Amino acid sequence: MALKLTGKDGFYGWVNLAVMFFFNVALMPMLLAFTFFLNSWVKEFGWSRGSATGAQWLSVVLSGLAAPLVAIFIMKHGTKRAIILGNIMAVGGMVLVAYQNHLWQLYLGAGVLVGLGISIGGMLAMMTVINNWFVMKRTIALSISMASMGFSGVIMNPSIMALIEAVGWRNAYLILAVLGLIFCVIVPGLLIKNKPEDLGQVPDGPVSSKPGMAQAGIARYRNLYKTPVDFTAKEALRTRTLWLLVVYGALQFLVMIGAGAIIIDFQFDIGISGRMAGLIQGVFSAVMGISQLGIGFLGLRYKMHSLAVASMAVCLTAFIVLVFAQSLPVPMMLAYSVFFGIGCGVQSIAMGNLFPDYFGRSQFPKIMGYTMPFNTFISSLGAPIAGFIRDTTGSYVPAFRLFLFLLVICLFCILFAKPPVHPSLKGKAKQEDLEPAAV
Repeated sequence: MALKLTGKDGFYGWVNLAVMFFFNVALMPMLLAFTFFLNSWVKEFGWSRGSATGAQWLSVVLSGLAAPLVAIFIMKHGTKRAIILGNIMAVGGMVLVAYQNHLWQLYLGAGVLVGLGISIGGMLAMMTVINNWFVMKRTIALSISMASMGFSGVIMNPSIMALIEAVGWRNAYLILAVLGLIFCVIVPGLLIKNKPEDLGQVPDGPVSSKPGMAQAGIARYRNLYKTPVDFTAKEALRTRTLWLLVVYGALQFLVMIGAGAIIIDFQFDIGISGRMAGLIQGVFSAVMGISQLGIGFLGLRYKMHSLAVASMAVCLTAFIVLVFAQSLPVPMMLAYSVFFGIGCGVQSIAMGNLFPDYFGRSQFPKIMGYTMPFNTFISSLGAPIAGFIRDTTGSYVPAFRLFLFLLVICLFCILFAKPPVHPSLKGKAKQEDLEPAAV
C-alpha cells in the first residue's frame, strides 16, 4: 500500500488531503480563539475592548507583512518546513497567552507569535499543498480541506465555551495549544509531501496522465476556467483583475475578521448566554462546512466567479439580519449564522480557486504572498474598528452597518473580476475565446 501511494503509479495527494483536513480542524480554533476569550480577558484584567482587539489587529498585520517572505520560503524550502516552523511558533504564542497577566503579553503571544506563526505555517502553506497536488480536482479537494474548518466548529465552538466555564479560560487555551501541536506540527511533520513531482507523480493522480483519460477529463470539466498559460508574479500584478480580487478579498476578510472577533461579545450585549452563544457559533460552523462541501461539487458545473457573486448577496442578507438582531436575539442570531455561514463557506473556496484558476499554479505562492500585505493590512482593521465603535457608542450595531456597506463594495469588485488574458495571448485570441462554453 505504501508503494502504491508513493510510487510513480500511485497518488499521495489523498494522504496530503487527509492531513490537511485534520490540520484545519485544529487550525480553526487557533484562528478564532480570540473571539471566545475576549470577554474573559476584559472581565479579568479590566482592559478595554479596543485595547484588547489591538492584539488581533497586530496579528493580522504581521501576518500580511510577512507574507512575501513566507512565499519565498515556501517556494525555496517547501510547505512541510513552513508548516512545522510556523506552527511551533504559533503554539508557543498560545502557551504565553494562557499564562498572561499583562496586556503586552497578549500582544506578544497572540499578536506577534501566533500572527507570524500562522502566516508561515497556516493558510498559504495549506492552500499551496492542495494547489500542488490538485488542478482539475482542486475545487473538490479544497472544499474537503476547508470544510473541516466549518465542521470542527460544530464541536469546537460550543466545547470551547463549555471548557472556559468548566476549567477556566487559561486551561481551555492550553488545551487548544495541545491540539495545535499534535495536528499542526507533529502529524504534518510525519506525513506531508510537498509536490507530486517529488515522488514522480502528477497532479490529480495517474489517470490524468493517460492521453485518452485526460481528454475525457477535459470534457467532464469543460465549464471550469483554467488559464491556458501560467502568469509570473510580475505579470499577475499588472492585471486589473488581480487588484479587484485583492480589494474583494481584503474587504471581505475585514468583515469576517471584524465580525468574528466581536460576535460572541455582541451576543452577551444583547442578553444571550455563553452556552447559547457557543451553540449559535456551532450552527454557523456547521452551515459553513456544508456550504464548503456543496460549493466543491457545484464548482464542477458552474463557474466559480458566478458562485462567488451569488454568495456575496447571501452575505449582505446576513448583515441586514444582524443589524436588527436585538429585536429577537436568538432567532435573529441563528438566521445570521445560517446566511453568513453559507456566504463564508462559498467565499473561502472561491478565493482559493480564483487565484490559481486565473493565474496558474507555478507561481501561486508568490502571487498570493505578494498581494497578502495589502489584503491583510486592510482586513486587520475590522476588529479594532468594531471594538472602538463599541467603546465610543456602547453598541456594535454601527459597526455592523459599516460592514454592510463594505460588503456592497465587495459585490461590485467581484462582479468585474473576470479572467485576465495572458500577455503572450493578447492579439491572438479574444477574451471570450479563452473562456469555456457554458453548460
